Amino acid sequence: MSFRVEITRTAAREVSTRFDEMASRTRASAERWRDGLIRAISSLADNPLRCPEAPEAGEYGPGLRELYYGKRRNTYRILFEVRGDVVFVLRVRHGRQDLLGPDELIPPG
Repeated sequence: MSFRVEITRTAAREVSTRFDEMASRTRASAERWRDGLIRAISSLADNPLRCPEAPEAGEYGPGLRELYYGKRRNTYRILFEVRGDVVFVLRVRHGRQDLLGPDELIPPG
């Protein structure tokens, strides 16, 4: 089964902000990062249920999952939820950031 992947405005803003920060130092690196992140997100169309539940699932609900992208200090957590045949990417966060509180994860409407 193939899933449709939708990126929420919040997640898109987080990607855009991080891209801009990286591009201010080196645009080529920022583009490689963004392109790889988009490929990782797109891979969720094939089998999103391969990814484990996120630690925040206890607060948010059992459907919250995470996919890691990157290496070492540059690891990002892609937080998403599967509803039917749609994968909603809710947040994209640096791996060193604190876990989200329940008020920071709002299901897509």
